[in-house]
Amino acid sequence: MKNTLAVATLVTLVTLSTPVLVWGGDIASDTERAKQQTIVIPTLQKTAAAAAGYKNTSIEVKSTAHQITITVVNSKLNSGARTDRNTEASTIASAIATAIAGRSEFAEVMIIHVDYVKRLGNASTIIQGIDFNKAPDGAFRLHLT
Repeated sequence: MKNTLAVATLVTLVTLSTPVLVWGGDIASDTERAKQQTIVIPTLQKTAAAAAGYKNTSIEVKSTAHQITITVVNSKLNSGARTDRNTEASTIASAIATAIAGRSEFAEVMIIHVDYVKRLGNASTIIQGIDFNKAPDGAFRLHLT
């Protein structure tokens, strides 16, 4: 009886500790990847601005290991049609996808998100958020719900 209990306890401990070790390892690599991405952020900002015809100061770029977020501040399209913003966001996402292609620090990015915001002082109002999900072929495609 004691041996069965000892084996069951050992199996339980191994089972419970394994996911924590794997998950903990992923966090470290995600953190390192995000640090490596920060070096490229100014280039991505310029790329997004040039793709859509904005000044660099109108575009903000942030990234995590799995997502790049582009914020278009006070866009000329804020009062325009949703379809026009979708088209412009597609242009921006395509330019960003090209800029990060083949770069190991962006290999785990699965979403490019574009926000259109109206900003007055420190207050921002989101007009529209648009997601582009990475497809199995590596291309980023507009997410439709």
